[in-house]
Amino acid sequence: MYNFYKEKLVRPLRRSSLVLKAFRLAALLMVILNMQVSARILIQKVSLTEKNSTLLSVMEKISRQTGFDFILPEGVIPFARPVTITVQQEDLALVLRKIFDEQPLNYELQEKMVVISRKLPPAAQKHAIATQVRVSGAVLDSTGKWLNAATIQIQARGAVTYSDERGRFGITGEAGDLVSVSFVGYQAFDFKLREGMPFQSIRLKPVTTSIAEVAVVSTGYQNLPKERSTGSFAQLNNEMVSRRVSTDILSRLEGIVPGLLFNRNTSGSSRGGNDISIRGTNTLFSNSQPLVVLDGFPFDGDISNINPNDIENITILKDAAAASIWGVRSGNGVIVLNCKKGNRNEKLSVELNANLTASAKPDLFYNPGYLNSSDYIDIEQKLFNSGFFDGQIGDPFQITSPVVNILAARRDGSLSSEQAETQIGQLRKQDTRKQSEKYFYRNGILQQYNLNFRGGGDKSDYYLSAGEDHHTATLIGNRNNRITLNANYNFYPLKGLWLSAAVNYIQTTAANNSTADNINPGGKYYAVFPYEQVADGNGNALAIVKGLNYEFAKNAQQQGYQDWLYRPLDELRFADNISHSIENRINTGVQYRIIPGLDIALKYQYEKQVSNADNYFSPSTFYTRNLVNEYSQPNVSGGFTYPIPNSGILQQSTGNLTSHHGRAQASLDRTIGKGHRVNAIVGAEISSATTESSGGTVYGYDKGTRSSFAQVDYATYFNLNPEGAAAQIPTNLAFEKFTDHYISYFGNAAYTYLDRYTFSISGRIDRSNLFGVETNQKSVPLYSTGLAWDMSKESFFHLTWLPNLKIRATYGYNANVNKTASAVTTLEQQSNSYYSGLPYNTINSPGNPELRWEKVRIANFGIDYAVKDNVLSGSLEYYTKQGIDLFGSSPLAPSAGFSSFFGNTANTSGHGFDIVLNSRNFYKDDFKWASTLMISYVTDKVTVYDSPATTLTYLAAGDGNGGTITPFAGQPVYGIYSFRSGPLTHDNGDPQGYLNGELSTDYKNIISTITIADLYFNGPSRPTTFGAVRNTFSYKNWTLSANIIFKLNYYFRKTSTGLSYDQIVYGSVNRDYADRWQNPGDELRTTVPSIAMPPASSDRQTFYQYSQGLVDKGDHVRLQDIRLSYTIKPFGRTTPLFKRMEVYAYLNNAGILWRKNKDHLDPDLFSGAYPLPRTISFGFNSKF
Repeated sequence: MYNFYKEKLVRPLRRSSLVLKAFRLAALLMVILNMQVSARILIQKVSLTEKNSTLLSVMEKISRQTGFDFILPEGVIPFARPVTITVQQEDLALVLRKIFDEQPLNYELQEKMVVISRKLPPAAQKHAIATQVRVSGAVLDSTGKWLNAATIQIQARGAVTYSDERGRFGITGEAGDLVSVSFVGYQAFDFKLREGMPFQSIRLKPVTTSIAEVAVVSTGYQNLPKERSTGSFAQLNNEMVSRRVSTDILSRLEGIVPGLLFNRNTSGSSRGGNDISIRGTNTLFSNSQPLVVLDGFPFDGDISNINPNDIENITILKDAAAASIWGVRSGNGVIVLNCKKGNRNEKLSVELNANLTASAKPDLFYNPGYLNSSDYIDIEQKLFNSGFFDGQIGDPFQITSPVVNILAARRDGSLSSEQAETQIGQLRKQDTRKQSEKYFYRNGILQQYNLNFRGGGDKSDYYLSAGEDHHTATLIGNRNNRITLNANYNFYPLKGLWLSAAVNYIQTTAANNSTADNINPGGKYYAVFPYEQVADGNGNALAIVKGLNYEFAKNAQQQGYQDWLYRPLDELRFADNISHSIENRINTGVQYRIIPGLDIALKYQYEKQVSNADNYFSPSTFYTRNLVNEYSQPNVSGGFTYPIPNSGILQQSTGNLTSHHGRAQASLDRTIGKGHRVNAIVGAEISSATTESSGGTVYGYDKGTRSSFAQVDYATYFNLNPEGAAAQIPTNLAFEKFTDHYISYFGNAAYTYLDRYTFSISGRIDRSNLFGVETNQKSVPLYSTGLAWDMSKESFFHLTWLPNLKIRATYGYNANVNKTASAVTTLEQQSNSYYSGLPYNTINSPGNPELRWEKVRIANFGIDYAVKDNVLSGSLEYYTKQGIDLFGSSPLAPSAGFSSFFGNTANTSGHGFDIVLNSRNFYKDDFKWASTLMISYVTDKVTVYDSPATTLTYLAAGDGNGGTITPFAGQPVYGIYSFRSGPLTHDNGDPQGYLNGELSTDYKNIISTITIADLYFNGPSRPTTFGAVRNTFSYKNWTLSANIIFKLNYYFRKTSTGLSYDQIVYGSVNRDYADRWQNPGDELRTTVPSIAMPPASSDRQTFYQYSQGLVDKGDHVRLQDIRLSYTIKPFGRTTPLFKRMEVYAYLNNAGILWRKNKDHLDPDLFSGAYPLPRTISFGFNSKF
């Protein structure tokens, strides 16, 4: 079949005065309308002057003038005769009649198409009319979008064709033949051929609203029909992307993608970042996060800045066949994001989204690391009476608590016993958490607004959007605002030629002024006093103990210093820490179709991100006053000179990211002969990314004039107050620059036979400036191969209850990059040598010319299935993986100058499975109930590692939750280890361990003699089994969905109380203190040891801290979210006010339904963190 796709002339789009008046972005709408200048009322008049012209050229001219498409079956053109005709502004129908009267061909007008066929002899015509029927049509989804590569099949005859990029198709059969139109993820549509059938506009309905079994998956390089793919993909359609409410896109993946896990119990997550793993961990010391691809190129900027409202769909690439096309950055999986776009011949569509999210305050009373004020004061009194604080009282640099100061005042007679008891009695009633909750936290508010326009004519399509977010954080003083603008335009000037351009602009402004985390006393104290007060009964700011002895700081002004007291609420009022970022991304491309199915393309992306942070400390802030006081130098007149000016201080930092990506690619998608289909791409790309940062401090800064004229001596060492040590004035000066260059060659091909058997192969070579000193060492070849068999299409397959069954298998390699090592020796310049004051260099990374890329070998086996009527559908996948040449440390002889070698010395292995089960539980009339169950299992084990750590290192950091992996050959990558422990002793309540197989309290020998092999391995610190259950209920216009996630088979280490009173008073507090052993026999009711007076054995504390008894199961089930929506039907007699309106309510972080541990702890938290607060959102989504 030969198609002409020429310029269609469309009517001008009507403007809606309501939209123009309703939205502030009317200017954008005018831009859109201006794009339609070339649009004209469709004409069907034809002018021709032809003499012996080919029929093909004449049809092209007619198509160009009228917008009609010509469809020619194969073998028709050779029968065409030359055309001679002269007409001026005649009707199309008359012109066609004149042309085809002289041709051995017939024509038929079908809507906007002219279908050509051969004229048959009378007898043959009579037979053909009775038996041969040709039908043309288009396949669309339920929203009216074209479906490319839909399968149109006459099973009785084996005839198969596919819809093109505009959803169109044509197929010939006999009257009565059953034609089946199918698209994976949609309900099949069947119809019978009959004579005189009109143009068929076929709309397919999706089978479920769960994870998309969508026919076309995006790898970032190509859109690949899933029914002809062999790899492991998961895809989310726009409905699933929009189900959750958030300002970032990645958090919307939690609990809805098989094999993808959010690690909430890590330090990175506790700081607000995303710690994600896809099918476990494939590296030890390299970047473990998946690659994020946005509109076909790796996204180098801040992922949290991507506006979720601009994302159309998301594809997750999980195995080698799916992800290896991305080469050395694909080792941890790939997340492909595709932005929304317009469609050709689509009327102007306007969409407005808005929502308001309210967040509860964090639960400050959750943290078990707290001791009530009365118990804490009792301990302080016990220690004071023993003389523990005597050496600290009166020392200006030694911090003492308010209670110790009261006790000291009573002892020296400056405070009566009655006064002291009254003051201490008042402190016993205080709870600092209540004041923190009142003065440092609030209910958070998030406002999101997004407006977009999309549409297109026959020669172009466009998408414009504007978004604005306002986030008032739960921490008072913190806020974040974001503005996003996004535009893309596609132009089709000639048949087969496609020009594209896209611009994205993101601007963020953030304030980080909270002082909630800056109220610890400092010194030996690492936890706030439980009775500390930041405000009096009237809300006036109070000074707290901070950095210095409180009595010294209170009297500092009398000695000539500036006010040296710290008042958190004043600091919150004075704080002025603002950061800004601007990110620009420009995409351009050109694509040309050489022949049907063969395209060539050039694409380029430019990305620029500039960020800066200004932390301004006015003269009133404690930071400025403290620095001025510390560096004040006494002079001969009894006063002070000030090396640091008594004025504002500005700390500045800037960051710049500039990246370029270019790609040349050829794509082939053809049906060759009968039953042979080939999809292939081949190309090359080049990329370069430069990251720069700098920072410094400006003293004597005047914010009003943005200037400083201070002369500051940075070279001299000054004696500091009050302790007397010497130091230079800090500059915080730093400069960094990183440059990465890559050049890559890639290819991917899939061959499908009879729409049943598919073979795929891909290969990629990456070259980088990071590795190797010789040209042949700078590159790494990666490949994958796969097979798929659609068994349900075999003639012997007669299971009517199982109409869809596909088996697939893949094998190949992904890779990772580690940027901390280099093929050549790299130096880092330092400044101000202590001895010479001159700059000097240190070796940052010794050269290693044999460095190689980390590789991950993956084998994947999968089954896709669907029971009749899609009552049940889903997939089962099993995979194995081996990490090869991973970066790790190996010991070196001391004579080498380094104690260890960092290179390709480690290996890992793992395996797992993903199960997805979609069910249509009840579909009748207006009520529907669908469910999705996802279960994933994964294990990762270190197989080779030559530099084991110390026993205490495995105990403290083996879980990897702090951000650093401590590999142990033969054990999981993330594991929890502990000392084997027994019951408490009867007489003293001491914890007991094992030494030479016997119970012992000889903690020093237990710690020093036990080997790594003797440690008790509790289990993995990350869940090996996890998943989700989502139920969706709909009744008429109402839809209710709830998502429950579960994480199983992992462990976490609880915190507990310090085992000596001094450890407790300095901050090792825990509610376990109330359950401590106090008398013989208590060992029968508790496992918390007795508390000792100082000096106490630190080994006793270390043993207990890492004992077996403090490790608990992390298994839990959580109600992640609930969403309730109502769809309002359009109303209006003639012109509805809107096409679609949905209002919704969304509850997130609803709560834990079940947990294995008995201490009511949330195992998905990093130590000391608070549970994510519950949020509720209200919003609407409207289309006009």
